[in-house]
Amino acid sequence: MKRFFINLLVALTVFVYPSITLAGEANVTVRVDGLSCPFCAYGLEKKIKKMDGVDDLVIDIEGGKVEIIFKDREYVRVDKIEEAVKEAGFTPRKIEVEEIGD
Repeated sequence: MKRFFINLLVALTVFVYPSITLAGEANVTVRVDGLSCPFCAYGLEKKIKKMDGVDDLVIDIEGGKVEIIFKDREYVRVDKIEEAVKEAGFTPRKIEVEEIGD
């Protein structure tokens, strides 16, 4: 019986642990209408940084887009991204999600 639990622990360590620790990041690009000045960008940045799992973000005012890096792809929720952009006073257009790693 003791041997069974040791084997179970080893199996869980080998098969489950890597999938938890190596969960990949996600890079999300959002096209935004109405983004025209640094003050606008600051308001949008504040809203997005409040979202769970946001690791970093870059706002391109001239290109009208925001690139958001999430710590883990599990945090990526398009509806929440759209909501944050709208609450900041902008219109989200196109949202692209790219998985990084894993």
